[in-house]
Amino acid sequence: MKIKYVLFDFDGVIANTEESNAEYLKKALKIHGIALNDEDRKVLIGTSDRSRLRKILSRDGISITMEEFADTRKKVGNTYENSDIHPLPGLIPMILWLRKNGIKTAIATSTTTKLIIVALNRMGMSSMFDAVVCGDMCTESKPSPQIYQKAMEYLSAVPEECVVIEDSAPGIHAGKAANAYVIAYCGSGIKQDIHEADFSAVTYEECREKLKELII
Repeated sequence: MKIKYVLFDFDGVIANTEESNAEYLKKALKIHGIALNDEDRKVLIGTSDRSRLRKILSRDGISITMEEFADTRKKVGNTYENSDIHPLPGLIPMILWLRKNGIKTAIATSTTTKLIIVALNRMGMSSMFDAVVCGDMCTESKPSPQIYQKAMEYLSAVPEECVVIEDSAPGIHAGKAANAYVIAYCGSGIKQDIHEADFSAVTYEECREKLKELII
């Protein structure tokens, strides 16, 4: 079946936010005397699973509620509202090419709606997507397929018509569990487990060439 829809993760796929997100989180944790290590960074990439953050907050005998930490995060700031955020190289030309060829596009991300809308507005990309599904619109986070299934529902798409572009292991698993073809985008510079993906690309030029094969 010919591909008619391309669904994008946001962090590490639309914009290279992962390192910046980790730095803001590190600052917020430091206020409470908690250090963020490399293993913490790895388990938090690609998911909004609150249980993982909860474990970090209760480490070393220090216990902070999620509500207390949310207040700290607001004071510290975030990548989407406060940093110099840009779309990844080659992304916008590829999206414009997709839309010119009648392919609908969507975002399916674990990040909250407010932050994604702010980021899209700041980058001038709000009109480039037919649907936007965020973590606070779902009851389950990646690696659950729910976010991608909801995006497909909004697009009136069947999984066999969809390509998912992801960068993280939880996101790739979510895309595969939703029965989509998954491209692992590896251009953000963070090495991740992509073994479940159907194809991998370091640049959006490579993504575009693969999409040509799937669309035409």
